[in-house]
Amino acid sequence: MFYFRIDLGSQYGMGHYSRVLSLIDYLNIKEYKIVVDNLKNNNFSQKEKKNFICLYDKKKYKNEINDAKNFLSIIKEKKSTLTIVKDSYRFGFKWEKYIRKNCNKLVIIDDFPDKKHFADYYINHNPHFDNPKCDLINIIKKNNKKKCQFLLGTKYALFNLKSGKKSIRSDIVFYNGGSGNILVYEKIINGLVKIKKNFKIILIVGPYAKNHRKVFKRFNFIKNIKIISKPTNILNYLRGTKLFVSSAGVSAFESSALKLPTLLFQMNFNQNLQDFDYEKLGHYFMLKKNDLIQTGKIVNLVLLMMKEISMIKNIMVNNSIKKENVKKNFRKYF
Repeated sequence: MFYFRIDLGSQYGMGHYSRVLSLIDYLNIKEYKIVVDNLKNNNFSQKEKKNFICLYDKKKYKNEINDAKNFLSIIKEKKSTLTIVKDSYRFGFKWEKYIRKNCNKLVIIDDFPDKKHFADYYINHNPHFDNPKCDLINIIKKNNKKKCQFLLGTKYALFNLKSGKKSIRSDIVFYNGGSGNILVYEKIINGLVKIKKNFKIILIVGPYAKNHRKVFKRFNFIKNIKIISKPTNILNYLRGTKLFVSSAGVSAFESSALKLPTLLFQMNFNQNLQDFDYEKLGHYFMLKKNDLIQTGKIVNLVLLMMKEISMIKNIMVNNSIKKENVKKNFRKYF
């Protein structure tokens, strides 16, 4: 039995949830529970909700040791059959050491190599680790217990592989993560519409974005702009578009696997890959959040990327993600 402890909500977005869903898919896990603080809205279907457990519908979060105790109180399975997976920035070494006494395997999904852990399996899909002589590998090993198995680099990338529906055609898709404000692109979108009125543009408003109504009010009247509200899977839209403009989260791995030309913006502290690492994913167009004020330059960049789509795709052919091998790599260990 697998239990997943993750961060989910307006403060954390959908990234942690997306990664554990990928692991569930890779390993074909049938029996599992995803443990979160709470589910305050109706972003999920009844089929999805049956696999959630909420720790704090009635209680309040205090600290990581208290959380570990609450987490263990909901588990009925025997220690010998229990695998626990943590994908959270809040819970660290203390939580892990407490939990490890009560399970068979503890798996950690992480983005920060300098943090201390107590894991049996440590997963970090940063492309930086594709180099076996990477300077950070020794740091990670020092920060984990002995006999930990390290699953590092893009051959252990956690990203969605299946859409389940037909591709939805467009010229450009804009996305700012599960909880991000899509209106950060508003001036860019307006600039593009003025120049290219025939562009088919899709705006994906994440499940935990707080301004759905405002987005509809601003763009719903524009003929060639389609607003997609609260999807839990964006792959259908990525498969059908020519260019993707997005925050540099998990979706950067998805567009890499699809060989989809992409313009990325580093919006948050955890979107911390170096430029060379993004290049390993086939992404050569990477900007900072502060660059969004350069509206005219970004509009020109998007138009130039649209003009050179074929060339960009050819450059992306040799990126480091080989999605057909990812499942096999994980199944060697679980």
